Amino acid sequence: MEPALISADAFIHALAARHRVVLLGGMAIITHGLSRKTKDIDIWLEPLATPEAWAEAMKTCLGTFPGCYLWSLADRKVLTPDEITEEIDEVGVLRVSGLDRDIDVFRRPNELGIESFEEVWQHSVKELDGGVRLPDPVDLHISKANTGREHDWKDQLFLESLIKARFKERLPVCDLAEATSMLDRFLDPEALQYARENPHPEVRALVLGYLREFEAEGDPYSRDILAAGGWE
Repeated sequence: MEPALISADAFIHALAARHRVVLLGGMAIITHGLSRKTKDIDIWLEPLATPEAWAEAMKTCLGTFPGCYLWSLADRKVLTPDEITEEIDEVGVLRVSGLDRDIDVFRRPNELGIESFEEVWQHSVKELDGGVRLPDPVDLHISKANTGREHDWKDQLFLESLIKARFKERLPVCDLAEATSMLDRFLDPEALQYARENPHPEVRALVLGYLREFEAEGDPYSRDILAAGGWE
């Protein structure tokens, strides 16, 4: 009888005990509440100062998990320790295999630059087991952009529903600073209409400006929202 494989969660928790780790991909979407399947786990290990430092962090963790190995998603081959730095610098992601589930570990996720890590970490909405953080829906939505995969499109629609629900809750009551922060990160005519009842004229003016820009670009939803009135 073959021995049971080591849990991928154990590996992730070991990484998170030394470094900051953010959950991405399908498991993050599931944790936000969407029922769907996923084969592996995606995480973002903080970029650290250099690819060399990042590679050393991975080597240290791998040293405590016999039987685990790194796999190049780009070249479809096992990586030697000496190849980790170049791989992560050029590709931005590598795979940990030999566990009960594969883990794709990013230094540079899709659509999220290395410089975005601090912001994503601060925006995170929940701390999960082992100290891993769950990104907010806006950052996950960004990470799913431009992949061309059908399941990512479905994930984005789910995330948009969460974002719009938050806008529906906050835009009618928030102050200018909060409204500005929200709209700097996500803009959608349907979400903007919730500011119509906001008691602060400066918030309504901010949103009105965005709606007029959308209308000028030919957006029919903005045209209808403006035609309904109630902004002055």
